[in-house]
Amino acid sequence: MRSFWRGVAALAVVGALVSGCSGASTASKSLSFDATSDKAIVILGTSVTHEQQEEIRSGRSFSTFWVEYDPATDRLLPDGETFRTSIVASAFTEEPAYLTPMVSVLEVDPGAYALIGAGFPHLMTTFVRSKIGPKDERGRGQSWHFTVDPRVHIDPAAEVNRANYLFSVAPGEILYIGHFEFVKWGHSDTIRGINYEQDAAAARQALADYPGISGFMSTFDPARPPQSVSR
Repeated sequence: MRSFWRGVAALAVVGALVSGCSGASTASKSLSFDATSDKAIVILGTSVTHEQQEEIRSGRSFSTFWVEYDPATDRLLPDGETFRTSIVASAFTEEPAYLTPMVSVLEVDPGAYALIGAGFPHLMTTFVRSKIGPKDERGRGQSWHFTVDPRVHIDPAAEVNRANYLFSVAPGEILYIGHFEFVKWGHSDTIRGINYEQDAAAARQALADYPGISGFMSTFDPARPPQSVSR
């Protein structure tokens, strides 16, 4: 049965990413990984609601951004680890790939992470406090047309809370954290909420494409969280 995470608090629209944004990317198909590794494997699905079909504004890619935080203080670590997912489709396909669930398998540094932003090449929505600084005539921290890493716009030590999706992962662990369906407005590329659900079978199917990754896949359970999840 589907569970939903809606009403993301404190959304701020900022400019988009550069393709060279630092952080972990999709794991190599030749990766060798087991329980003795000093890294971790994170598996997650992403998609965007089909309101996108009403008007193709956003191009052919969609990304999510995760930043390490300190569970003792509930604040982002200014120099913490990061990772991102990115769905890029050919311009020749009939619809963007992110309209259907896509599973990402990533090798990341162990730690506690918060989802801090998600969006399209020209328009990013962030989920933590913005930096204090000059604003444009509409009260935005920076105009939409700037192409940037979304971390440029957030307070590097911003607080995280129930408005954020949070999880932690240990060395040698393989963790599936669920599927995130980003809810966008019908005629705007800003994100107004997130639907959360689980599809462990799809995660295992994606993991099967990585023969060098061995070990037990843990499934994140919001009902009995070993980590924290927005309610």
